[in-house]
Amino acid sequence: MKRRGRAAACLVAAALAPAACERRDAAPERAAPAAAAAAPARAARAVLVTLDTLRADRVGAYGAGAGRTPTLDALAERGARFERAVSPAPITLPSHATLLTGLDPPDHGVHHNGRFRLADDVPTLAAQLRARGFATAAFVGAYVLDARFGLARGFDVYDDDLEVAGPARGATAVAERPADAVVDAALAWLERAPDRFFVWIHLYDPHAEHRPPEPWASRFTGDPYAGEIAFADAQLGRLLAALEARWSDGATLVAATSDHGESLGEHGEATHAYTLYEATQRVPLLLAGPGVPAGAVVRDVVALADVAPTLLDLLGEPALPGATGTSLRAALAGDGGPPRAAYLETLATQLDWGWSPLFGLRTARHKYVRAPRPELYDLERDPGELHDLAASSPALVAELDRLLDARLAGRRAAPSRALAADERARLEALGYVAPPPGAAREPGRAEATPLGAVGGTDPKDELHLVGELHRLNELLGERRYEEALAVADRLGERGLELRLLELRAALGAGRRDRVERLAARLLEDAPALPETHAVLGMLRERAGDAPGARAAYERALALGAPSAAPLTGLGRLAEAAGRLDESRAYYERARGAAIPEAEPTWRLAALELEAGRLERGSALLLQLPHGVLRREDAALRVASAELAAGRTELARLRLDAALRDAPGSPSLRALRGAVAEAEGDWQAAREAREAWLRAAPEDPAARNDLAWTLAQLGRELPRARRLAEDAVEATGRAPGTLDTLAAVLVAQGDFRAALARADEGLARGADGATRARLLYRRAEALAGLARREEARDALGEARAAAGGAPALRGEDARVGARVLSLRSGRPPPGSERP
Repeated sequence: MKRRGRAAACLVAAALAPAACERRDAAPERAAPAAAAAAPARAARAVLVTLDTLRADRVGAYGAGAGRTPTLDALAERGARFERAVSPAPITLPSHATLLTGLDPPDHGVHHNGRFRLADDVPTLAAQLRARGFATAAFVGAYVLDARFGLARGFDVYDDDLEVAGPARGATAVAERPADAVVDAALAWLERAPDRFFVWIHLYDPHAEHRPPEPWASRFTGDPYAGEIAFADAQLGRLLAALEARWSDGATLVAATSDHGESLGEHGEATHAYTLYEATQRVPLLLAGPGVPAGAVVRDVVALADVAPTLLDLLGEPALPGATGTSLRAALAGDGGPPRAAYLETLATQLDWGWSPLFGLRTARHKYVRAPRPELYDLERDPGELHDLAASSPALVAELDRLLDARLAGRRAAPSRALAADERARLEALGYVAPPPGAAREPGRAEATPLGAVGGTDPKDELHLVGELHRLNELLGERRYEEALAVADRLGERGLELRLLELRAALGAGRRDRVERLAARLLEDAPALPETHAVLGMLRERAGDAPGARAAYERALALGAPSAAPLTGLGRLAEAAGRLDESRAYYERARGAAIPEAEPTWRLAALELEAGRLERGSALLLQLPHGVLRREDAALRVASAELAAGRTELARLRLDAALRDAPGSPSLRALRGAVAEAEGDWQAAREAREAWLRAAPEDPAARNDLAWTLAQLGRELPRARRLAEDAVEATGRAPGTLDTLAAVLVAQGDFRAALARADEGLARGADGATRARLLYRRAEALAGLARREEARDALGEARAAAGGAPALRGEDARVGARVLSLRSGRPPPGSERP
């Protein structure tokens, strides 16, 4: 029998404990004296801060550029830095479960976001401290840590209220809230907290998508991830300053860490969750306070499972029963015990994509990843994990594999739960892949397979698909629908979740044939999926099939659609039919949907403004996330309502803001011209309508409105006449365009032709405001022809038809002055212009 070397023998001996016999690194730099380590001051309170998705190498204390994380760097300076802290999973919920229980995922049973819940019988740090008389509170920044997933147990206060985020960060307010909002909530609690407490603060900002607020966005233009980290660091600074201001007794224990890192394109992964490389598994871990030597650097491998045991130890409280993590007090004093092998896993590859799961170990020198094709890296010589040694080091692979087997012996994945539609949508809003019901490949496979078994598709062979899917979601969020369709074409036939995204892109791009084809396939493959029926409703609504759209939206609701989309669609249909009370009711219901959207709020606000309920309408607009009203559809609807309500300045400002984002929008230019006309600014109206015509040169409405404007200005009248005549012919001689042509002819002094066109428009059955305008035009033409009594009669008819409408008051004043001047015997002011 072949003899094993010393390292291999040590690995086997360590099989029942996560340890390895590699040489342990030197004691911590500037470690506290032994006497101080033996009898440290006891902490009275503990603060745990988790900065989501923070790579260790993006922190100044870990070698990143100076000045980006001054708060974390200062914490490292006055406390301890753990150089090799390892996350067990590149996923938020499992890693936070580890932080709060001292257990790795095989022991606490949480392996992915959303699909698992921490069991009620698992001891937690918060429950232990509350039982010992500590006040406990948590403030989390993202839905992925919502109380429903089991982490709230033991906390007196578990603040996962994301709705209070308000307009701070845009459309994702339902799924996350920014660090300043989280810290504000924590500070409010700390103002009345007792001296003995444990508080956990979770800052989600470094997680994708990376959109830091100002001034960090401008400071980190080329590196928004760094901007998010700097913003979160600044908010952490606010928190620590407030703690120091109230509790300056030196008895506050502070731990700062992350749940996982971010790949940022390394190894073909854009973000995280599907690999176990250092970019996602090496995290910062900083500890400061009583019992922690200032400036210490611990180079032993430590795990997030060690955090809860360490906090309890430094607080002088009993250990958590059954915890697999160990207190790091001894490591802080330079006696870390036997070398460690930290556990690693990701089941997201299997649960999201049907690929093989990954498992691994991280020792002081090596990283081993169990996969269909295993990987082994020498981290001392190859910190970037670019040179796989698995093929050339079979003995070490075999021994690490046996150690991993021992770590997982007899364990199976806990049963995963089906995601409710609202849970899935909120996770997707955070950037996670969350296949809908019926989309999962090989359902139940993860639970049926012993934990640690691998096989099937190796994630590294298909990882590019995740990046493509991420890009597809980005493009959809930016409304770049044609580009999104190109990505979908590259991905090919990849299952139901991709087809749903492709359907959204096709709908946005106006590709009706493709939408119908995709919707038909979805109806065949997943007839109980509410999203399919909601999209069908939108398709039929755009095609003008109101009954078909209504039936589809109602079917989506009957299937339990949690989003606001079907209710909003029904509200739009009712509004278009003039059933405004019914429309309001649908919009109110949509605002209370499990997955709310901005649209029903701004549509309801527009109805309120148009009804004269200005205070209510304004209050609704203030509830909208920042940036929503710059979107073209929202800006058009709300500005139109503001124009109708006489709030022209607000309408103008709103349209100007929207035009900065969409300068080529014909619809925005058209409405901007109408607002300028209402304000009497004919030059601004001309500029807007010239831009409208450039953007839509074949649009008869653009030609008509520009011709009208030129007529009012008395400029380029031959051009105005050509534009008006083109619009008349293009619309089949519609009364509104005949009115414009008559106005141009009046401006040119061709009163007989103007009278003929006004009479033609009236004969074609014009009604409402158009009829009133044509009568005013008739009165002008008759005045120009000096037919005074007829002009006076036409003015009376026009005023009766106008009924005092505010939109026609300027017209009435101008034409009335012209006609009445004939009564006084003055010559008709045919050359007068506004």
